[in-house]
Amino acid sequence: MAEVDTDLVSAGEAEYERGYGSGPFGMREVRLGKGFTFNPVVSFFAAAVLWIFVIKVSVDREQSMKDFKEAQSWVTSTFTWFYIGSQQYWVFYVVPLVYHYGHVKLGKDDEQPEYSDGSYFSMVFCAGVAIGLIFYGASEPLWHMLSSGGSNRYNNNGYFNDNEMAQAAINVTIFHWGVQAWVVYAITAVSMGFLSYRKGLPLTFRTTLAPLFGKAIWGWFGDLLDILTIVTIVAGLCTSLGLGAKQIVGGMQRLSWLKSDLTEQDLTDSTSWCIAIITCFATLSVISGLNYGIKTLSQTAFLLGNFLLLTVVFLDGPWYLLNVMVQSLGYHIQHFIEIGFYTDAFAQLAKGEGAPNDGSGADPAWMDWWTIFYWGWWISWAPFVGTFMARISRGRTIRNVILYTLSVPFCYSLIWFGTFGGAAIRMHRRATFLSDIGLQLHQDADYYLHTSSDFRPAGAGKCYSVPESLNHASYAAAGAYVTNTKLSPVCAFSWKDDSGYWFDLMGQYHGMGTFLCFVSIITTVLYFVTSSDSGSLVVDLIASNGREAHVVQRVFWAITEGAVAIALLRAGGQESLKALQSISICAGLPFTVVIMLMCTALWRALKIDQKQMPARDQRVDWALPLYGGIFDILEFVLTLGKCGLPKCSAVRDFCLGLFAPPLLLWKSMRGLAALQTAQLPKGTAGISQPSTVLQDGFMAAACSLTYSAWIILHIITGAKVEGASGLWGIAWTAFVGFAVLVASVRHVVRAHFKIEGSGCEDFFAALLFWPQTLAQMVQQVENSQDPSMKSVTSGEDQLRQVAKREEQVDVAGVLGRE
Repeated sequence: MAEVDTDLVSAGEAEYERGYGSGPFGMREVRLGKGFTFNPVVSFFAAAVLWIFVIKVSVDREQSMKDFKEAQSWVTSTFTWFYIGSQQYWVFYVVPLVYHYGHVKLGKDDEQPEYSDGSYFSMVFCAGVAIGLIFYGASEPLWHMLSSGGSNRYNNNGYFNDNEMAQAAINVTIFHWGVQAWVVYAITAVSMGFLSYRKGLPLTFRTTLAPLFGKAIWGWFGDLLDILTIVTIVAGLCTSLGLGAKQIVGGMQRLSWLKSDLTEQDLTDSTSWCIAIITCFATLSVISGLNYGIKTLSQTAFLLGNFLLLTVVFLDGPWYLLNVMVQSLGYHIQHFIEIGFYTDAFAQLAKGEGAPNDGSGADPAWMDWWTIFYWGWWISWAPFVGTFMARISRGRTIRNVILYTLSVPFCYSLIWFGTFGGAAIRMHRRATFLSDIGLQLHQDADYYLHTSSDFRPAGAGKCYSVPESLNHASYAAAGAYVTNTKLSPVCAFSWKDDSGYWFDLMGQYHGMGTFLCFVSIITTVLYFVTSSDSGSLVVDLIASNGREAHVVQRVFWAITEGAVAIALLRAGGQESLKALQSISICAGLPFTVVIMLMCTALWRALKIDQKQMPARDQRVDWALPLYGGIFDILEFVLTLGKCGLPKCSAVRDFCLGLFAPPLLLWKSMRGLAALQTAQLPKGTAGISQPSTVLQDGFMAAACSLTYSAWIILHIITGAKVEGASGLWGIAWTAFVGFAVLVASVRHVVRAHFKIEGSGCEDFFAALLFWPQTLAQMVQQVENSQDPSMKSVTSGEDQLRQVAKREEQVDVAGVLGRE
């Protein structure tokens, strides 16, 4: 990593302030010996949370599984709209981002990219997809095509034929792995890379919110975010380690490297050893550094993946697969908006609450099983993959990063699933045909059944030897039966062996099944090692406040990932890892909020960088930020008094905002009216006038009515008064009305002082943090009235005075030269 530019850091501190610790930007830090530095709060608490989780699952696996699965289902049923809507928002957000700021570099204007395009993309792709492309490459399209894999709105709509269901299945798969999946990585990478390499901020996930939260991001709030980030990264990686190790063990059984009759305990032992070996390689890779271990392994895994891809294209049916790719691209473009916004709103209803009565449509849990599972998974991986992408993106423009982390991966995913998904669908249909024709011609569905000494799990689909011809008059004519006997045996898909279907697909090609399965296992291992070492690198960066970690830290976090996975696996098998997976997916919910805030923060930082918004010392901000005031008490405790206690007036106003919000609304409106009256020049009849006492009194009365209604109606509902069970709905309606009133006043105050923001921000601030929002408005008005404060009373006045000072400096300089 390049040396820190002190001038850049100084400029970053001027804009985003400092915390009270000894680390970069005042983050908490402990130094042990030479070069061994880490954030104690983030490191200790993240490790503690992970091992507490392991202990909980070990002690009570069944109850833990139930609780975590219920949490995942609750997230789906409650926040499907939020997951779906936010993904589409990010997709559309990228368009103006590239249009307006695509030329901006993640670094100085004269910096060049650290890695070549080929190396860069291979590292991006291997970190982003992990083993998923092999694990789901052949099986996911068949899950979506066959109703046995869970009915969805395509395979159970009542009118699609088999071809239409096949195309829709590939489209859903591309949707899950395409633009909407990669956009969270792209935004995170751009945000972190821009703020770190162009603005000098530390390369940690908390940095992405610095433009919005300023000094608070270097304190307890940032620590909390980084702890959540590390826990989520390790949880996601452990789950992938477990699922991938299971597939590797299954492939080794197929190659007779392991016994075919392994017991449940033997499988657990084999999977544990597999994880341990992968962890050892990942640890060595992390120790060797980014430019040697991770880069080399990523390139090797990417090349082997391409070898499998091209081999299948040429051996299977190149013209058929090219047809699938082109057709799938057009189909996806046509349905891009529709599938992107689809929430299964009607399908998620249960029996008795409005479920469909015709038996068609998606299973109520399908969205939980698939789309929300994926969105939660991608979002929870955004801190990991986004941070890693940012780390390797220095010197690239925003446009270039978006291209290589969004557009190119989508095209590659289209080619990958068009190839392996198309080949898998064709093989399954050929196997089904041979089963049906055996029954039709020979009254035996297993007439063409393929028998082999190779291992196949009990739940795997049946495989059939492909005959050169069919002994029946109906298939004697030319073109009636066309086949390729070198693609044999062909196997039917079974959801019970979905992870093993990849090896069935490899096994049909020209007698090269053993070789292709061997390459698949090696590729799988390398993909896992690259994901594990990339994840360890990111965790190291976060735990050491954005700097290259000491070798001891690298080893600790790399081993921790494997140790947690093995501990969970031995405590409760794959089910324990699924519990960790549920936690990781649920973590996608708070990260969705964070990424929404990140978009606003990045846009604001870019506006400042491009001189479209004044810098901090040249603009008016809220005198009391939403994260300040009473919340500074926690930072006071954590810094042992270095932070200082908040002003008594800020704490007082927060409490009043909680218990008597109309009073603060009245004070802020009357204070603002007094300011506006004092600033009005003489003879201003006919232009906008300050609000009157009557108008402000009406607003305060409306505020009192709505806020009181929210509390009183909830109390009546809780008391179970007869006939009042529905009053809680009116209570929440009243609360939304209250938030609108507060937001409208905040908007007026913000507009008067020319504070950066939007009506949307005003509303959500009032809806979620109304006590602090009211305190913020009162503090802003009172500070402007206080003669001991700045004499500037509005943002426009302040900007005018700054411009005047700059003009005076320029004149002085000219006179000096003369």
